[in-house]
Amino acid sequence: MPRLLRVAVVVALALAAAATSAQDQIVFRPDVATFRYTDEQSLVELYLSFRAETLPFAADGETFQATVPAHVVVRPVAQAAPGAAEVTPVVDQTLSFAYALADTAALASTQVFVEQVRLAVAPGEYELDVTLEPEGQREVRALLNLTVPDYAASAGTAISAVQLATSIQPTTDPGPLSKSGLTVRPNPDAFYGGVGATVRYYAEVYGPPAETDTYTLLAFVAESADGQAMADHETRLTRRARPVDVVAGELDVSTLPSGIYHLRLVALNEANEAVAEQTKRFFVINPDVERALSAADLMSYEETLFGAMGEEELALNVRHARVLATSREQAEISSIQTDDDRRRFLTAFWTARDTDGLPGVNRARQAFYDRLRLVESRFNEFGQETYETDRGRVYLRYGPPTEIDRRPFESNLLQHEVWGYDNIPGEGRAVFVFVDRYSSDRYELIHSDVTGEVSLPNWQTEIQR
Repeated sequence: MPRLLRVAVVVALALAAAATSAQDQIVFRPDVATFRYTDEQSLVELYLSFRAETLPFAADGETFQATVPAHVVVRPVAQAAPGAAEVTPVVDQTLSFAYALADTAALASTQVFVEQVRLAVAPGEYELDVTLEPEGQREVRALLNLTVPDYAASAGTAISAVQLATSIQPTTDPGPLSKSGLTVRPNPDAFYGGVGATVRYYAEVYGPPAETDTYTLLAFVAESADGQAMADHETRLTRRARPVDVVAGELDVSTLPSGIYHLRLVALNEANEAVAEQTKRFFVINPDVERALSAADLMSYEETLFGAMGEEELALNVRHARVLATSREQAEISSIQTDDDRRRFLTAFWTARDTDGLPGVNRARQAFYDRLRLVESRFNEFGQETYETDRGRVYLRYGPPTEIDRRPFESNLLQHEVWGYDNIPGEGRAVFVFVDRYSSDRYELIHSDVTGEVSLPNWQTEIQR
């Protein structure tokens, strides 16, 4: 199991979201970045930002103490595993973050505690699961799709993930926040604003183009993940072509109106062609520029989640959403053309299904992916994704059946399963009949009395040999 390293720092950010009571639940934001590490593993850095005033501080002698247990799990994506293989976490550890203050009355609504966790993980596709389990408060959970690139095996030029920071300073102290001779204080909230507001960033360029001793790196602010540079918000840097080029830069955003922006890094070869690029989204709150940003303008959990996803992750999430989609939503999916279309669809899709509206979590999506993990372990069928099998789809859509009648060895009947539900909302009692026609462990839904599902009233005849 990789050893986790953690460090806490206190920073104050211009957060404009409405405050949440400390007796309700902790408000936190996760972020992640990946870097080259060894030939077999990449370095993953997990950043956690806790809103200080929502932590469960309690008097303890002359100080106030708060403890936040956090369960961190990194699971391989099941589709990447061999058929029927058990997918076990590569990281499964509970950490305890502790804080002490002389007086909680001095806490500002903008104050956050930031934690950094480092671990080494083999390249691949993962789900990162962070669950806060504070005593006396609600459990809070965040799920992130995590792609760990194989930087060591990458041919040509590659750029690490971009880490946003509140400050970057030279250092000779090998502290837990230090790397490449710098102390980098992470900013997982990704909020910037106010007089002199500056986005600071850290990244590493691997194998930069080396036609000469130098190459060009563009760093600029765009209004979308694939947008062009905004006027007066671009730097063109001439860099030495080292095997690993450490980039620590900054861009002034004090004149930008409040909104959502993207920091883009692009490596250019001698012909001025892009050979590698990386993008990171951030938020600007400048009430005195053009217009003030209301709380409603802040990114929701869903927007933040899907905004950080790349093309493959977004496409996979849309395929998952098809399982629950209505006919109208199916039509919307068919018309999707760009990643921004996918983000807008997924944000609206899961927001519409979130019944409690709690910040930092979408319980409907959480429940779906809890079911998906079970589906992936139970309903493997050759040639199909588990969520596209009939049994997997029904389980994901309607939940676990009340009872299952399995008939695998009847001499006069085909292998089949009958799932019974006591109460499907809007339908009441219901059954689903699945048949394995060719004894191949591939079960086909042939009958259900649920509206919109396939119906075969004489299904008993259909299952006879």
